[in-house]
Amino acid sequence: MSRPIHHEATASEPEAVTELFAQLGVRFSFDPAGPGFSYRETRDGNEHVSVARLSMGGEFSTWGDTEVFGVAQVRGARYDWSTSDDQGSGLGHPVLFRPGHPALVVARALEATNIYLTAAVLQEVADTVYGLEHTPVAFVSSRPASPALGHYWSGLVGWAAEAAAAALLEEPLVRTDLTRRLAVGMLECFPLTGDRETRSLSMAAQARRYRIAVAFLDDNAQRPITVEDAALAANTTTTALVRAFRANHPLGLTPAQYLRRVRLAGAHEDLLHGDPTTGDTVRAIAIRWGFPHPGRFAGAYREAYGVPPRWTLER
Repeated sequence: MSRPIHHEATASEPEAVTELFAQLGVRFSFDPAGPGFSYRETRDGNEHVSVARLSMGGEFSTWGDTEVFGVAQVRGARYDWSTSDDQGSGLGHPVLFRPGHPALVVARALEATNIYLTAAVLQEVADTVYGLEHTPVAFVSSRPASPALGHYWSGLVGWAAEAAAAALLEEPLVRTDLTRRLAVGMLECFPLTGDRETRSLSMAAQARRYRIAVAFLDDNAQRPITVEDAALAANTTTTALVRAFRANHPLGLTPAQYLRRVRLAGAHEDLLHGDPTTGDTVRAIAIRWGFPHPGRFAGAYREAYGVPPRWTLER
């Protein structure tokens, strides 16, 4: 499991700011246009995602390329950006920085929340959500696909910044969920190459398969069913169903992991309502719910509910 990162830094020399950006895989040089240049950063996340809250003083220009995908959400006096094929103002409008598309920014006295995602994470989410494996993620523009999607991204970034400020990104489940939300948001809010309608159809089909499979697993968890049975119920393949779960489950669980959780919850209910004086045992309940190994069941139960299963049965 990746470890959380919390980093705070201040700088007044452009070389130091360049080095701080390089730590993120953003190879930008900074050139102050006068006195008063300053930089303050608070960054949270892990090696896959970074939520960076920035404050920069003075007037400056910055240019370069990036190894990661980043979106800047800026408030301030000036933030003019340009690439080889586009340009605009980033004040009030999110701006996407893409690998292989060097950019120039001229700015003054600003605050920003920058979101960075590694290319590997974005590619993995794109493959899972759209089912378009082996098609490298490539965006058409640095601008949002529409004003409404730009507004949606801004709201998503606001939520990410609040989570970072409250130290919630130190929690693995929160961080994992946020990473997925930001990746999907970036893929949806900025125009990708290829056919958007095909991608939307893929997402709708996966969501439908996911809903059908979840209902099937919930209703039949106590029966001797498998993930393949759920795939048949959803009229799809096991591989496609795994992709649908990873795209739609909040924690990105696979169907097998989801079924295991449902069965563990069923065992928990039986333990709560069981009676040792009438012959109920942890072992019998565990086996009934498909957990033949007592030690593994006890470990999984303790991880999920914080106590050994026998405590629940004998309470």
